[in-house]
Amino acid sequence: METCVQRSIKHCLDMIAPFEMQNQQKEDGQVQFYNFMVSLYQEMYKEPEKFMVFSKPYEEYAAKRKTQKMPNKAHINDSKESTLRNTFQQAIQFYALYFYKIGLKSKAIDGQSGTLIILKEDYDDVLNQMNRIHESKYNAERYEVLTKHGIQIYEKGNSVYISHTTYKRAMEGMVYLCKAPDSKYKWMNFVRLDFKNAYSPIPTVNDICKTLPVRSAETVKKLEDNLSGMKVKAKIKPLRGIVSDFKWKVEYAYKGKNICGFYADNAYFMLCIYFNHFQNINEFAKRLYEEDRDLFLWFKNQFPERLCKCPNNRRVFFGDEPRRICGLSNRAEIVNPDENDIDRALCVLRKYRMEIPQSGIEEVLC
Repeated sequence: METCVQRSIKHCLDMIAPFEMQNQQKEDGQVQFYNFMVSLYQEMYKEPEKFMVFSKPYEEYAAKRKTQKMPNKAHINDSKESTLRNTFQQAIQFYALYFYKIGLKSKAIDGQSGTLIILKEDYDDVLNQMNRIHESKYNAERYEVLTKHGIQIYEKGNSVYISHTTYKRAMEGMVYLCKAPDSKYKWMNFVRLDFKNAYSPIPTVNDICKTLPVRSAETVKKLEDNLSGMKVKAKIKPLRGIVSDFKWKVEYAYKGKNICGFYADNAYFMLCIYFNHFQNINEFAKRLYEEDRDLFLWFKNQFPERLCKCPNNRRVFFGDEPRRICGLSNRAEIVNPDENDIDRALCVLRKYRMEIPQSGIEEVLC
């Protein structure tokens, strides 16, 4: 049986970009660091505990939660579950974070050996930063894991030298990612090993589709084809991590307001239609009820009920049926849609958004 920890590690592998390089002169270093990191995740998936990533605490708590009855449709903030999940997810990303931090502070790469050089005081600062994560008591064992996987570290004078026994140019690839211009996508490009976009201002929706199943990628294409007559901007939210609760988020904005978007990863896809205010949902539901009863029945099922006591909770009406929804999102949520769902969602979008200007989709920083 695959554990939650293993599913999270597999998610990391799924979210890594296909290897594509920009700088021909650095090809060896880029592909070597890419292969090294992928191999770490692959080995971690097989035996997480050897990487100090522990499944048992979360699995035991999750099993216990399944036996407890939870309030129907209520938003429950389980702080213990969140802490246990963050603990193993931080352990998974410990290795990428460590390399990112030493890459940022590195001073040079020895051109002959490929060894990374970092000042000892800067390296000590990195180690101190790494001690801030959950279960940092296992950090010494994590550094031992890296040693077993080929990382060599030694001090000389006021500097620390870091290299790999097999991937001798790997540090060049690591530094290439870390020395990219600062942007909100810099960490994301590093953790995804996205060499193609490291020095670009923004990834593209096409880059996202390369990480998705064919069906989800085709849904995105169909959505964009239907927006092609509108001057719409695609806003891509940067990933803060690539473990299992991080999904791609893309929103399409028209005249400064989000009109639709999606959340996606390798196993999940949610298409969203934004109404921007809960009263707009009420008005459109009335119109749809009169115009197309079949589409109306489908439409009302795309708004999950939220019974939390949040001050932004709002009541909307689908015919005579009231429902509580999140007044912050005010959106229809079509989860893992089939072909029929997609066609209906696009029909709703077209009915609600009647404007058809002349230009196409632009991609912008969010």
